[in-house]
Amino acid sequence: MKVDASISFLRFVYPFVLKENGSVPQNAIQKIAEQLKNRGWEDCKFPEGDLLPHVRDYLNASEEEATAHLLRMKDDALHAVAQQWLEARGKLNAVSSWAIHLPRGAVRFRVQEAQLALFRHGIALLTLEVVVDSDACTDWLDFIYHFRFYAGQAGEKQDADAPTIVVDGHETGTLEGFIEHLLEPCQSTHRENLFMHHMMLPFSVLYLDGASEQAEMYQLLYRVRLVFASWHELYPPESELSPAHPNLMEYAQHMWFTFAQQGAGFVAFNAPKDAKRFFRQSLPQRLRERYFLLYLLTLQQKFTLMYLSNRVSCDWLKGDINQREVVFTQIRNSLLEFTARGYFTQVMHQEQHHRYYRRWHDVLQIDALYGEVSQEVREMHDYLQLHLERERVRQAEELNKVVLFLTSATVVFTPLAIVVSGLGMNLSVIEKWDQGWGDYGWVWVCAGAFMVGVVWVGLGRWWLKRATRANPICCPNDEVYS
Repeated sequence: MKVDASISFLRFVYPFVLKENGSVPQNAIQKIAEQLKNRGWEDCKFPEGDLLPHVRDYLNASEEEATAHLLRMKDDALHAVAQQWLEARGKLNAVSSWAIHLPRGAVRFRVQEAQLALFRHGIALLTLEVVVDSDACTDWLDFIYHFRFYAGQAGEKQDADAPTIVVDGHETGTLEGFIEHLLEPCQSTHRENLFMHHMMLPFSVLYLDGASEQAEMYQLLYRVRLVFASWHELYPPESELSPAHPNLMEYAQHMWFTFAQQGAGFVAFNAPKDAKRFFRQSLPQRLRERYFLLYLLTLQQKFTLMYLSNRVSCDWLKGDINQREVVFTQIRNSLLEFTARGYFTQVMHQEQHHRYYRRWHDVLQIDALYGEVSQEVREMHDYLQLHLERERVRQAEELNKVVLFLTSATVVFTPLAIVVSGLGMNLSVIEKWDQGWGDYGWVWVCAGAFMVGVVWVGLGRWWLKRATRANPICCPNDEVYS
């Protein structure tokens, strides 16, 4: 089988979140977008096509309420960044040819375009569009498998070594350095990877000519869907080779979309030959724009929810109860905003686009993930609210005890104060009491008044305790106070 390299292409998506001092700044996307535009990135609009109005307004909002940005770099600007990357490594040659070393030999390629989608809460998706300078299907399969590893070596965290990039005959290391130059305003210390260690997500569009046997087609669909290289020895079960597999969606005769956690694909076998017809002219452009946008939107939803879930688990044990209440209020507000602006059941009007979008929702389990994160945030936030309410009840009880003590003291001395005030205005009465009861006879009257106050307080506390037992107060922690 041969690959039609004139219309086939590969895109590799690097998902990350922008962070500063451990959290996402509110103005992250606006600030980063402005810095990138000063370095050659071009501000673009998301392809609208048949987008629903509320989705269009979310993606292409006004500058004042920007909820998403799309930046592109190609041609001269992309060439300049590549040249800066070379100069930083002591290579001063003009950038003309790129290649990577693979087990079967070097494969030449060219980076056609880079684009960066920035979404609310700091979620970002960097995409590199690549075309392989070969018509051999094995070269494309091997390239997809290896190129997605942009850094690191094979080990416990990743399955293969990142390939060495060769530019104009000079080895320049892995692709990580080039990505760092593209994202220079987004320093690596402010980025947190959202996918597997040192891996990107491939979006592969392959037009293959020469395939005739169905078994051969299904084997290749299996390799593309699960991102296997040509040299991988495979023994797939029959269910994985069925065209009715739930992670395949037939687009037209001998054309399928592939769905998997580790990448997306479109494979067309023996598409109509006329270059002016839809399948070889309009469809590749639709795959670049509409279908890729649907894939980006589901990735954005997945990684936003994963990031919020990660924040729940990481922030639960940080700080005291008051600090956690503040953090979880922010997380809850972020989830509510995502629900209102970023969680879409339908994105486009056309049936084929909607089916594709819903299939990604099923494969990436967006709805289940949303329900799980919603429940986590709700339960944690409610727990904190109950804990704070319990603390407020305890503080109120302490305050009530102080007030009760002061009130009791006031009541105890009230009869005494009344008697003393009356005697102070009638000194002749004191003299009569002294003559009749002996010296300081009035003291006995004051003592009696004091005892009356004590009896009043005692009766009042007895009545209050009896009323409390009859109607116990249930607090948020299910304890009964009486």
